[in-house]
Amino acid sequence: MRSISYRIYRVIAVVGLISLLAMFVSTTLVNEDLEDTMLRVELAQEREFFVAQGFDPAKALVLQGPGITRVYYPAGQGATNPANALPAVFAGLSPGFMGEVYRDEQTYLVSISNVSGGTLYLARDITHFEEREWLFRMAILVVGLLVGLLVIVLSVVGARRVVQPLRELAERIQRLPVGPAIDRLPGHWQDAELQTIAGAFNDFVTELEAYVRREKSLLSLASHELRTPIAIITGALDILEQRGGLSAADQATLARIRRAADEMQSNVRVLLALARKNKSADSLPASVSLATEIHVVLEGLAADFPIASRVSFNAFGPGQVCADPVVVRMLLRNLIQNALQHTTRRIYIALHEDVVEVRDEGPGLDPVAQDILQGTLDLASDNGPVSGLGLYLVTLMVERLGWRLDLAQTTSSGTTIRVGPRDSAFFSDQAVNEQHNNGANN
Repeated sequence: MRSISYRIYRVIAVVGLISLLAMFVSTTLVNEDLEDTMLRVELAQEREFFVAQGFDPAKALVLQGPGITRVYYPAGQGATNPANALPAVFAGLSPGFMGEVYRDEQTYLVSISNVSGGTLYLARDITHFEEREWLFRMAILVVGLLVGLLVIVLSVVGARRVVQPLRELAERIQRLPVGPAIDRLPGHWQDAELQTIAGAFNDFVTELEAYVRREKSLLSLASHELRTPIAIITGALDILEQRGGLSAADQATLARIRRAADEMQSNVRVLLALARKNKSADSLPASVSLATEIHVVLEGLAADFPIASRVSFNAFGPGQVCADPVVVRMLLRNLIQNALQHTTRRIYIALHEDVVEVRDEGPGLDPVAQDILQGTLDLASDNGPVSGLGLYLVTLMVERLGWRLDLAQTTSSGTTIRVGPRDSAFFSDQAVNEQHNNGANN
């Protein structure tokens, strides 16, 4: 993923380097055009001047001046005559030639043309001009390299300056605290684009808060609507039991109804407590003994399950943690209750330091439940809750506490789940042991 600053830097650098290349090429073309002008115009003027001076067309003429050589041979008395030897600059050239000639590290512009009565040879020494041209090109190259480095530096600095306001906006958004009322971004920005982004973000937060308020209102209404039928069912069960005269089958049916009503009442209480996320004094973190809480939970479940014959609990220490006591108790209750409800076999509970391990002898979790517990599938997806509402509530409470939930094992012979603080040393030691075991197996 490339950043915006890199894109801006690349665009500025490419544009600058292309401009330098265009300048260098244009300068070279202009210089070549200047040479062509010298060859065609100046030599043409020199030829016209020579012809206008008046000379004897029947006599050969050799004139050498500073920077210019003029040679005239009448027709039939050219370079083939030993007495009329051409200067070395014209050696090997025939009439009609026009161009640059290099002789003994010297550069000449040469023009050989036929005039009335003979052939005129002209050669202008442009060595000094060529040297200056080479120095000029080197100067342009050095300046181009310096300007290129300057363009790269300025593109980096410019890209950072352009992106800096956007980074500040992103940092402001990251620093906004998440809560019932989210702060807004400042309403005035120097850049119009950032003003638009900030305004859109503030509008989004406003709509989000309105949505949350509607959800809370619906939750408040639903709490009464859910609690009332459960209370009516529980009261009706009490009346039926007080009247008596029920057969054994009817009493068993009433017991099943009461267990279902109690379970629903417990789940509704947990859901409402988690959804409201109350920050009262009762929900503040405090020192909690996991061993004590597990004993309390088992005593509460003893009225509905044969705890003595089905549950085995081993505590290797008190398991002191700092957490919300209410949520911890609800977590342990739902975790143990879920295991008891989904298997008729034994349940093994172990407390390792500050991590609770619950192992059953049931058939194991289905693949969808495993994916959600391991975080590879969204809990709120259309696949539904994890192995029923109870275990789904466990995941919500683990998230509320900021703890870690590990699906240590799930096979046809049973499931093992561990929950505890994320920074617990037990999880680290367990990972090391598993690595050693895998190495030994390999």
